[in-house]
Amino acid sequence: MDVFEYDYYNRLRNDYLKHKSLFVAYDYDNTVYDFHGHGISYEKIIELLRECKSLGFTMILFTGNEGEKLNAILEDLKRREIPFDLINENPLMKTRKPYYNILLDDRAGLKESYKHLKKLVDEIRNEKI
Repeated sequence: MDVFEYDYYNRLRNDYLKHKSLFVAYDYDNTVYDFHGHGISYEKIIELLRECKSLGFTMILFTGNEGEKLNAILEDLKRREIPFDLINENPLMKTRKPYYNILLDDRAGLKESYKHLKKLVDEIRNEKI
């Protein structure tokens, strides 16, 4: 099987069915915040993150920002009610490699990841799985 033929949505769905939860990681800059000031609205992504949290998913802020910049980001997330449970942490083991079932990141297939996660959340909400 070719890598592009693999069904990534069903892998995500099967992870949810097996564990009844997911680890959802997301970046900050240009994923939930318009870092470059292009006037881009990230409201659809933010709403999906809120829906994921309401389903009990573990939300992981995955960012390269540190120090005062990270503190400002955390304040912004709290102010805009964007959920996070962990920051740059692997919830399963002590390792440098992050673990997540899905990553929302402008530099890592944001559109495709959003579509897969939105489809799954809609199925869960509509009790189709």
